[in-house]
Amino acid sequence: PPRSLTAMSPLAPESVAPTHIDPVAAAASEIIGGPLGRYAAPVRHTARLLWQPAAAVLIGLSSLTIAFAVLQKAHCFSKGWNTPDQFWHACYSDLPIVYQSSGIGHTMPYLSGAPPLDQPLISGLVMWLVGLAVPDGSALVQQQWYFALWAVLVTVIVMALVVVTAASVPGAPWRAAHVALSPVLVVAALVSVDLFGVLLASAALLAWGRSKILLAGFLLGLAISARSYPLVLLVAIGLLAVRSGRVPAWRKLAGAALATWFLVSLPWLVLNADGLLSVYRSWWKSGAGYGSVWIVPALLGHGLPQGTVTVLAILGWVAALVVGALLALSLDRRPTVAEISLVMLVIVLVTGKAVPVQAGLWLLPLIALIGVQWRDHLIWAGFEATYFVAVWLYIAGLSKPDRGMPKGLYCVLLGLRLAAMLFLLVQVWRVARSRGLGDQGPVDDEPEDEVDPLAGPMAGAPDQVLVRFG
Repeated sequence: PPRSLTAMSPLAPESVAPTHIDPVAAAASEIIGGPLGRYAAPVRHTARLLWQPAAAVLIGLSSLTIAFAVLQKAHCFSKGWNTPDQFWHACYSDLPIVYQSSGIGHTMPYLSGAPPLDQPLISGLVMWLVGLAVPDGSALVQQQWYFALWAVLVTVIVMALVVVTAASVPGAPWRAAHVALSPVLVVAALVSVDLFGVLLASAALLAWGRSKILLAGFLLGLAISARSYPLVLLVAIGLLAVRSGRVPAWRKLAGAALATWFLVSLPWLVLNADGLLSVYRSWWKSGAGYGSVWIVPALLGHGLPQGTVTVLAILGWVAALVVGALLALSLDRRPTVAEISLVMLVIVLVTGKAVPVQAGLWLLPLIALIGVQWRDHLIWAGFEATYFVAVWLYIAGLSKPDRGMPKGLYCVLLGLRLAAMLFLLVQVWRVARSRGLGDQGPVDDEPEDEVDPLAGPMAGAPDQVLVRFG
């Protein structure tokens, strides 16, 4: 039977040009001259030195993506973030709303007497620092300044994220296009401060991949202080460390992350522990929120008790751990850090108390690191964008039911969005299962550090724990 282009290539699979292995990338390349020629190929032995040009190109393209994100918020920028107008025009953003409601431009958050801020520590402090640069003026002018400053900062963050992603997979730097050019950036990048935590988490993975364990732990501790989801990355690395027998290295990573989180939090724990921990207590006491599958019964008139939703969300973390362990310990070929992380993170999301529109940003770097096909990326991103519009129309309809989105349709689109995340999980699982299989059976001569450039201390280590099912 005819072999694939990847199989025919004398290069490692990750060295093959994206236009040779991805039909969407090949079609999109027509605007710049078409796919890479048959006799042209990246230089294999220097591939790890050639990721910078790709990163430079993608940095420029990412600025255009953020420009579209700013344009998407143009109505609110000119008229103000007013309810329900901001929902009708789908230009809502937490950034100017939180700035105005919490007073972070004048008072350091988490201190005694400061208004409550529903953000983890590092995210809240960054929001406060940006707020200090806002000049005096009317409420609208201050909102515009704060949003504009964040637009500049997010542009820089995305550029840095592109560089970190390309450097993480130097043999396939064009995978970072999944970050730079994703439609999810257009709709979600300027909704919240989440991208700052995403950058810290991605930098931690890069440091781990280069066996800089203490630096990785430090960055991961900061990431956990900015967003909670990097805990999933820590657990995913731990599962692969069990398989490879590198538990001492993971223990060092986890210890550095925990120590960083504690040392960063210590001053606020001493001064006003209630202010710092309020965001976590708020999650514990909350019921089902927008985007969560657990809100559907409430919309249909049979809401779940808050305690039940909390238990279901915790069981979701347990399920993520079990499925992650199954994937990490049972496949013949060791999965990658990014694959385990994405599978676990999707399970945590679809079973969570709330799935905000910006949650898709957490998946972007992992999608890039895995090298998901652009077709699958765009299918998922299409449902993300559809839900983005749907949730604002539903919320706006709470004030004008005759104009808003009906509950039933909102539930359907919510379900389709979560199904698209699970579709992404299935595609990644298929990639993990099929790695190392050629036309004649298993292929075992591919170096581990080329299979997973983020393996770090686990690269080349023989399996110590492998689960077999009869």
